[in-house]
Amino acid sequence: MAERSKHHRKREHRPGWAGLRDDWASAWSRFTGRTSTNHKRFALAVFALGALLRVLRMDGPVTFDEALTYTQYAGRGFGFLFSDYTYPGNHILYSALARLSVLVFGVHPWSLRLPALLAGLLVMPLGYAFARQVFNRHIAVLFLCLLAVSGPLVEYSAKARGFSLVWLFTMAALLAGRHFVKTENMSGAVLMALFCALGMWATPYMAFPVLMVFLWSAGMLFHSYESTVRRRSVKLAGAFFLALAFTAACYAPVVAVHSMDHLVNHPTLEENTWQHFVNTQQDRAFDLWAYFTATAHPVLAFAGIVAVTYAAIVSAKYRILLLAMAFGAVPLVMVLQFVAFPAAWTYTLLVFHLGTAIGCFYLLKLVRDKLAPGFTKSQRSLAAGLALLLVFGWTGLRGEQDVVERFPEARQAAAWIAANTRPGDRLAVSSPWDAPIGFYLACDKVNGRILNGEGAPSGHSFLVVVPGHGQTPAGVAKNFRAAPVGMDRFKQVAGWGRLEIFGVE
Repeated sequence: MAERSKHHRKREHRPGWAGLRDDWASAWSRFTGRTSTNHKRFALAVFALGALLRVLRMDGPVTFDEALTYTQYAGRGFGFLFSDYTYPGNHILYSALARLSVLVFGVHPWSLRLPALLAGLLVMPLGYAFARQVFNRHIAVLFLCLLAVSGPLVEYSAKARGFSLVWLFTMAALLAGRHFVKTENMSGAVLMALFCALGMWATPYMAFPVLMVFLWSAGMLFHSYESTVRRRSVKLAGAFFLALAFTAACYAPVVAVHSMDHLVNHPTLEENTWQHFVNTQQDRAFDLWAYFTATAHPVLAFAGIVAVTYAAIVSAKYRILLLAMAFGAVPLVMVLQFVAFPAAWTYTLLVFHLGTAIGCFYLLKLVRDKLAPGFTKSQRSLAAGLALLLVFGWTGLRGEQDVVERFPEARQAAAWIAANTRPGDRLAVSSPWDAPIGFYLACDKVNGRILNGEGAPSGHSFLVVVPGHGQTPAGVAKNFRAAPVGMDRFKQVAGWGRLEIFGVE
C-alpha cells in the first residue's frame, strides 16, 4: 500500500517541465470541466469589460514620462536603450517592447502603450488562475471583477510605463511559486526567478514584489510542510539567488556603460538621509493613500479595509501573503530611506483586491448561514461579482483625473507645426513640453531636428510658450543654439488652452 501511494504521488507531481505542463493541464481541465456555464460566461464578460475600459484610454493625451519613453529610448536603437540609464525613468524592458511596437505599427499613442495594455489584460486571467488554484473559483471570480474595474490598474494598463509589466510578472511569479510549493518542482523555482528578473528589468521598483513573492513562498512552505521544509527552503533560496543572477545579466549593459553606483544611487535623484526620510515619509504615505482613494469614495475604501482585515482573520494563506507584502516592503523602505511615488505601489492593489474578494466571499457565507440558507456559493459569487462591478466600476471610468499631468495641447501644437513649418525652420520648446511635442511630431512624421533650434540659419524661428508654467518668449528663446532674430519681431501666431506659439510675422 505504501509503495502504491508513493508511485501515485510521483504520477501527480512529475519532475521538471513535464510536471509543470501537467499542472497547467490540470488547472485548465478544472476550468473547462468543473465550472458551470454561467460562471464561465460571467468571467468572460468581466474580462471583456476590463478590456473595454483599458482600450478606451489608449488614445488619451500623453504624459511627460510616456513621451520621454519614446523620444529618449523607444525612438532610438536597441543597443542604446538597453545600456543607457541617464534617466531613471527608462523602464528598460518596457522601452524595448515599445520600440518593437512602434517599429511594427508606426508611432502612435496606442502603439506606444500597446505593451502596457497587453500586460494589463494578461494580469486578469493570471490573477483569476492564482486565486482559483490557491483559494477557490468563487473567490477567483470576485478577484477578477475587482481587477477589471480598479481605477489605477485600468489607468496604468493604458500608459506607456513599466508598471503593468510589474503586475504581470508578480502574478506569474506567484503562480510559479505556488507550483514550487505544491510540487517541489525546480522548474517552478526557475520560472519564479525568471519572472522576478524580468519584472526588475521593467523597473527596479519590482524589488518590493520580488521580496513579497519569495517571502510568501517561504511562508507557505513552513505552513504546509514539516519534515521536508529544510530541503525545500534550500531550493527556494537557490531560486532567489538565481533571480539575482538573472537581474544582474539584464542590467549588465547599464553597469558597463555607467557603473553600479550610478544604477543604485542615481545622480538625478535626491540624496536620501535618515532625517529627510523622517521628515517626509508621513507626507508620502498620505500621498499614496490619496492616490488609491482618488477614484473611490472614502466609504468604499473603508469597506475594503474591513474586508481585507476579515480575510486576514479567516484565511491563513491570505494572511501569509499580506504579511509577506508588509515584510517585503517596510524593511526595504527603511534601508533605502525612501518612500517611492504612488505608481510604484500599485502592485499592492493585487493583494488588497484579493483580500477584498476573500472577505466578501466569507462575509456572504456568514449571511447565508444566518439569513438565507438556500443562497448557494455560485449564486453568491455571481451576485457579489455583479455588485462589485456596479459599485466599483465607475472608478475605472473616472481614472486618475488630475493626479498625473497630461499634455493635450501638445497634439494640437504638433499638428500646427507639421502644417506650417518647412525643413530648415527652428522651434524652441522648454521642458516639460519638449518631450510631448517631440512625440507628437514623430506621430506626424516631422523631423525632430526642428526642436531646440537645430534648423538652418535661414529658416523661420518659432517659440512654444506655456505661461502657466512660468514661461516667457524671452526665456524660451534661450533654448536656441543659434540666437534668433530680435525678440521684438516675435508675435503670437497660434494658441490652444495653456500653450501659445510665437513666430516672426
